[in-house]
Amino acid sequence: MLSAFKGLGALKNFASRAVAPSTQSLFTRSVQTDASQGLLTKLRDQLRYYAIAEIAGRPLLITKNDKVVVHRLKDVNVGDVIKLDRVRELGSKDYTIKGAPFVNEKYYNISATVIEHTKSKLIRIVKKKRRKNYKRTIEHKQTHTVLRINNLDINA
Repeated sequence: MLSAFKGLGALKNFASRAVAPSTQSLFTRSVQTDASQGLLTKLRDQLRYYAIAEIAGRPLLITKNDKVVVHRLKDVNVGDVIKLDRVRELGSKDYTIKGAPFVNEKYYNISATVIEHTKSKLIRIVKKKRRKNYKRTIEHKQTHTVLRINNLDINA
C-alpha cells in the first residue's frame, strides 16, 4: 500500500499529524535484533509467544502444541525428538527478537516430536503435445513428515 505513493516523506508527515501523541504510545511494538536479559524476561512473561523456525529449509511460524507438516525428513523415525536450532524470529504480541540471520541458540529451547510419515493424495500430471499423438500421465504421491511442537521456551 505504501509503495503506491511516490513521496513517502509526505506520508510520514501526514501520519504523524493524523495520530494524536497520546494514542501513538499505545500502539508501539518493540523490535530488536540483539536480545538483552531485560527483553528476554519481558518476552517470557507474555502469555503466548511464537517462533519462526526453519524446518527442512522452509521458514514456518510455530507455537507450542502446533502440528506441522513438512517435506519428508529421511533421517528421523516416528517418536524421535528433534531440537530446532534454526530460528529466525522469536516474538509475542508486544515484543520481537529478530535474528541476523538466526537468533542465538542460548535464548530459546524448541523441540518437536515426529508423529508420522505420511503421503499426500494422488497427484496426476498430464503431458500432451497436440497433433503429435503424444500423451503421458504420471501419478505421484508426495511424502511428508508430521511434527508436533512439544516445547517452546525462552531462556531468561
